[in-house]
Amino acid sequence: MRLGRPVYSCSGGARLPLLQPDALVTDRVRAGLERAGVFAVYVDDAVSEGITPTEPISPELRDRAVRELGSTFTSISANGRSTRIHGEQIERLGGVVSALLRELRQSGHMVSALMDLQSFDAHTLGHSLNVCVLGLMLGDEALRRHGWTDGRGNVRRDGIDSRLEKLGLGLLLHDVGKLLIPAEILQKPGRLTDDEMDIVREHPQAGLDLIEEGAFSSLSRVAVIGHHERLDGKGYPHGRGEDLHVHAQIAGIADVYDAVSSMRVYQARRPTHEAWELVLSLAGTAFPLDLVRIFKHTVAPYPEGVAVQLSDGRRGLVSRVRREHINRPTIRVTHDPDGAPVTAYEFELADAWDVVISDTLQDLDGPPDAPPDRTAAVSDERHEQQLASITG
Repeated sequence: MRLGRPVYSCSGGARLPLLQPDALVTDRVRAGLERAGVFAVYVDDAVSEGITPTEPISPELRDRAVRELGSTFTSISANGRSTRIHGEQIERLGGVVSALLRELRQSGHMVSALMDLQSFDAHTLGHSLNVCVLGLMLGDEALRRHGWTDGRGNVRRDGIDSRLEKLGLGLLLHDVGKLLIPAEILQKPGRLTDDEMDIVREHPQAGLDLIEEGAFSSLSRVAVIGHHERLDGKGYPHGRGEDLHVHAQIAGIADVYDAVSSMRVYQARRPTHEAWELVLSLAGTAFPLDLVRIFKHTVAPYPEGVAVQLSDGRRGLVSRVRREHINRPTIRVTHDPDGAPVTAYEFELADAWDVVISDTLQDLDGPPDAPPDRTAAVSDERHEQQLASITG
């Protein structure tokens, strides 16, 4: 196969191309990509012709965000707890957030492409950017629909952009405290001890402590300190419940989705539809119903270009996602129910309610009954422990 899009590596705050489009994906290249932490690539072939997944932000803006955020993270990694994120850095990151918000509004506020197709030397960098992108989408839609409530209990609809920019700053830096966790704990493949989990649970407060006094709005702070809090009071660090600020709720939803659907040293990436279904399953307990409804219509469970198997046995690629039928996309069918290749044709799931997507696939040409290859050198026990932690 040949690459349809470039593959990037993000190291030391720089986003550099590992491979360019049209590069041949040999077994050796594939093994190298897997070692680098790249779990999937887009390929260019006859079957996928015309399928053009649209990322929510441009490559140029992603480059800028990686540079600005990467320089901040590098300083913390080098200097530890003595580091302070000064007002000038916050201001530069604020410029990134403003640019993200502009592009997201232009793109139509929908995630229909895989967001984690890069190699990062520190997972926190890519995760923080993804959480910011998704959280801004959710926040913008929520504020436009419901407004915000001031200290007197009045619902207001003014100052939305300012509030979103402060939310975005909190989202970008929500996990910055994890940079202070010893690598032997953060990257431990096995189950963490109780003492190690206590250290992990300190990262929201540790992150706030890194930020210069007065440089951060309270609307940003609540996203950092509260992204592991839950509506039912079962989160951490304070066990906040129904009075949890909406910025913390948004940060929590975005964090859980990206954490489950991304690669970890200690955890195999779960398919996007499983992460999507997990967030929906937490509606009304960990997360508020109104925000989960917005999430449901913002994130595509089956992104464009992903191989899927239908409930009637047919296989194909997701060729188009529309917001009005976000979980019932258009499928380019490539194999019949017996697994035999067919001349590709488009099938509208929205017009056939007796057929559903039964699972995603790693390989269209694999055996029809073969389960997706989700193996990795990780501990299932650690994954369950992490899942319990991020969901409360």
